[in-house]
Amino acid sequence: MISEPMCVNFYIKKMKQKIVFILIVIVALSAVCQAQNRKKETGTTNLQTYTNPIIPKYLADPYLKYDNGYYYLFATGPAEDGRNIPIHRTKDLVNWEFVRGAVINGSKADWNYMHFWAPEVYKIKNKYYLYYTASPEDSPANSGNRVGVAIADSIQGPYKNVGVVIPHASIDGHVFFDTDSTMTIFYTIEHGNKDGLIAGQIYADKLIAPTWVEGKPVQIISHHIWQEGPFMLHRNNKYFLTYSCGDWKNDTYHVRYAIGNTPMGPYVEQPDTILKSNKKVKGPGHHSLFVDKNGKDWIIYHGWDTAYTARYPRIDRILVDGNKISSDGPTYSEQSINK
Repeated sequence: MISEPMCVNFYIKKMKQKIVFILIVIVALSAVCQAQNRKKETGTTNLQTYTNPIIPKYLADPYLKYDNGYYYLFATGPAEDGRNIPIHRTKDLVNWEFVRGAVINGSKADWNYMHFWAPEVYKIKNKYYLYYTASPEDSPANSGNRVGVAIADSIQGPYKNVGVVIPHASIDGHVFFDTDSTMTIFYTIEHGNKDGLIAGQIYADKLIAPTWVEGKPVQIISHHIWQEGPFMLHRNNKYFLTYSCGDWKNDTYHVRYAIGNTPMGPYVEQPDTILKSNKKVKGPGHHSLFVDKNGKDWIIYHGWDTAYTARYPRIDRILVDGNKISSDGPTYSEQSINK
């Protein structure tokens, strides 16, 4: 039989053990909370959701490239440092930081004094080539626009101007690297093209070198009054040329695609649209396509808010199924990164 003092001591011992256990749990939970708060303060939270627009700034014609652990976004719009073509980066497609403006203005007579539109970046032999549209000061009806290129040692720049690539009135250059390493540049003809090419139609030319076209442009897409922002996707032994149509200033702007058996076509336009306006997002378009670090397909594009105050950058997943490209976008509610 256990004596009363021994019984009291037994229960006291048990209570002390419970108190110690509770204190350990409290300390552990406190440490977890503090770690989460530190992550929030330093912007390193590994969020699994996003909501469009991904950056609340005027960033049109967005292009995204994954490089060395970061996604880099290049866009049309003013840069915070007074340069042109702002660069932002993120590790998770959620938390973004401004890096720098990619290029500076040339003189008023140079090809790259103003406009600075539609950037795209490619890594070629350890150099980064930034293709973009610009023009000199004297550019009536945008007839001075040309697609040119700048080069940097790092994707973050700064980029040094090299010069014009498309030697006639042109915008929206996009370079496609085929499986045999040949390079083709797609672009839209601008007003006032002195080579007799038709404004608003998409043409293609071979690149003999990253800064030098063959000079034999081929008409690729001419289905609409105006089509622009070409971007190529090669899947299922087919060439999917995606592009924007309509008026970029209103809700007629949208993204569609055509399919060909070679980069130079011919192409058959498909009846489906990839993106079009809805009740919250107007004029979605001038996009690029990218594959994330987990192998999933995405589209990045700009879209107006309903008040048409700015063209904001937005992302959504796309699905390539046989000969069909589809998207749930443009979305405006919280979305999963991993879906």
